[in-house]
Amino acid sequence: MKQHKWHKEIPKGNYCYTIINKKDMHKDGYISIDVCPFWESKGNIPQANGYCNFLKKGDMDEDGTFLLFDMVKECGVNDD
Repeated sequence: MKQHKWHKEIPKGNYCYTIINKKDMHKDGYISIDVCPFWESKGNIPQANGYCNFLKKGDMDEDGTFLLFDMVKECGVNDD
């Protein structure tokens, strides 16, 4: 895939977010994330509401994605 200037905005790793602050999750469950600017949740169908503006596809599309509802990256940009 050709690199574009906005690829730097897409988080590194396998998810549509970067963990920026994590305390003892077993104690108080606190976590803070920086979400990919291309990711959003559309509609109200559980496990079929993730959408990626970079791909212009979502879980609800017939030929769309499968795991965006759970913020699993499907764009292939900045993967580990």
